[in-house]
This record gives sequence, structure tokens and C-alpha cells, in this order.
Amino acid sequence: MGVTYFPVQIEATITLTTMLHIGTGLGLGQILDDTIVQGPHPRAGHITLPYIPGSSLKGRLRSLVRQLTAFLGWTPEQRSMAEAHLFGFADRPGGLVFVDAHIEEFLAQNLSHEQLSNSAALHALLVRSERSFVSLSRQRRVALEQRLFRIEMAEPELPFTFRATGRLPEADSRRDLGLLLAALCDLTHLGGHKARGCGHCRVAIDTVHVNNEQVTDWQKLVEHLP
Repeated sequence: MGVTYFPVQIEATITLTTMLHIGTGLGLGQILDDTIVQGPHPRAGHITLPYIPGSSLKGRLRSLVRQLTAFLGWTPEQRSMAEAHLFGFADRPGGLVFVDAHIEEFLAQNLSHEQLSNSAALHALLVRSERSFVSLSRQRRVALEQRLFRIEMAEPELPFTFRATGRLPEADSRRDLGLLLAALCDLTHLGGHKARGCGHCRVAIDTVHVNNEQVTDWQKLVEHLP
């Protein structure tokens, strides 16, 4: 007898509480040492804007799920099965797709048509490239000489729309979904330079659907995790 799968979808808003840096590893000559990840925006395709890669979110949530299942005392088999359902492994795809998180509602609600049409002005509103740091010697705990570097940052208070969609085995769908929602609620930071106060965020769960029906009491899925 085959396994029955339920379609599931989560939508959440990730709001930056500090500046964010998810770097590309590429610089701009003498101007910047590391730019941030940017790409065409779904609602303003004429300009590249900061976004949070789905792969970054998937990796961060996988780590949090591992911590949660260890804390809950799940057996290695239970932990591995839940991780396989949600994220997959190298030889087995997971049941969910983690979509790149873009700045969506902010653009629609807070910017005029003229601002949306002006790519240079829009970029200046949402990206800052003035943050400078120095490299530190961990042994001596002092700044290293001639090691000043500058990185590009996304501004705080930007809300990114997060989506995870796919399907999960019916028998474990509510348990696995509750685990992922708990990990989302525990998500407090993203990207690099966290030790310098960057990348902190807060998450608000907007909608949860299981088998094409909205789950209004999704908190119970988290509270009743085994």
C-alpha cells in the first residue's frame, strides 16, 4: 500500500531588527570588500534588491530542527526521518521547497510608483554600503594593522516574505510541520557577522495550510510535539 501525502504550505514574515549581511564573497574594487546577495525582485524586476536565499533559510532551519529534536529526546531514527521528510539528504530530496524570501509587502505598501520606478533611489533606500570593520587577532585581542574592510548591508526593519511549500507523509505531516514551525519561531538571526550585532531578526507566522485547508490553531502543532 502506497504512502499518502498531504500538500502543505507555510507563509511567514521575517523582519530584520539589525542590518543583515549575506555575502557573495565578491567585492567592488576599492569600494567594497563583500557585496550582499541581490537579485531581480518579483514586483520590481527592473532592479536587483536584497533577498534571503532559500538555501540559507533551509540550512538554518535544518540546524534548528536538529537542536529541537535532540532537546526533545527523539531517537536517532525519529530525528533522521523528520529531517528527511522536511529537508532531505544528498541521496534523497526533501518534501518541501524553501523559496527565496523577498521584500514584498514593504514595496507595495510603503513606496510610491515614482519610487518604484527609480531603481537608483530604491536601491539607496534598501541597501547601505557604509559599514566598516576591522579584523581582530583572537590571540592578542587587538585590531590587526591594515585590515580594515567594508561590507554591504541590508537595512534593518525590512520585512522579507518567507514561503515553504511541498508535501509531507500524511501519517507524520502534523508532527513534521509542528517541528518546522517551532524552528521558525526559534529563528533569531541570519547571515554573517552575528558577533558584530548583524543579522538579528524576528519571525511572524502568517498562514499555515495542510491538505489545502488553513490551520488557524497552528500553535497547537508546536505545543503538542512529542
